[in-house]
Amino acid sequence: SRVTETLSHKRARRTKREDSKDEEERMKKQHASSSSQSSQKVCLCFHGFSQNGLAFRQRTGSIRTKTLKREYEFVFLDAPHRVDGVFDVDDVNDEKNIEKRENEETMRSWWLAGENVSSGATKAKDGSWIRPAKSTKIVRLEETVALIENALKEQEGRVRALVGFSQGATLIGILKRVKPELFENVRRVVSVAGFDPLDARFYEKDGVIDVPSMHVHGKNDALVTRDRSDRLRDKFYNKEKSVVFEHEGGHGVPTSREFREAFEKFLLIPDGEGKDE
Repeated sequence: SRVTETLSHKRARRTKREDSKDEEERMKKQHASSSSQSSQKVCLCFHGFSQNGLAFRQRTGSIRTKTLKREYEFVFLDAPHRVDGVFDVDDVNDEKNIEKRENEETMRSWWLAGENVSSGATKAKDGSWIRPAKSTKIVRLEETVALIENALKEQEGRVRALVGFSQGATLIGILKRVKPELFENVRRVVSVAGFDPLDARFYEKDGVIDVPSMHVHGKNDALVTRDRSDRLRDKFYNKEKSVVFEHEGGHGVPTSREFREAFEKFLLIPDGEGKDE
């Protein structure tokens, strides 16, 4: 009947209006979320040798507090060079083989040791293989620089802090010498278990990271000695703007409440305060 048809049209119009309203609300929320994210500062994070971005994200979960996440978006990059299977799964090494690799297929490196490239050694058990930390010929850094340049472009000037672990921490110092313009907006650096590069080329140029820095070292670190950590700080950073956090652990990111609070406090210090100026 005509009445039934009219009621049906009314319901259809009402449903359409409601759907339109729901879509409008959804778009508003999405825009608000997008605006909030675009106004957040970014902290770029660099994993250690034979790790990857996901592994580093998991290992820093407890120190990335809710307070920090309101201030920063933490972006974890993957190094460009794959070093799958470099360590045997049962090879108990560097902090119990760094918690035994969750996924061997994603082992990565920010650079390669020229000595290994020349000898053809690809696994730790190969007689001539050496760790990147002990290499005097750092090679294949070009891919890493390009990757980081692209990451910075994508973030459109929002990168305000850098956090690196082991090889990733050393990489931050090297980047200052090879591409100083990458640090234009950086205001904070946290270097965990970083070491001085042994390739003499990176000492031919001047240039220190002239922003507040935190240098984290484990007293029981069997891979990176305190003197190598100190040399990285002294040669690549403004020592006057640096603080040192020493902990009782080994080669890893500390998870103690003391470090969590120190890490949060350091990243949240307003520009121009603390050891800024």
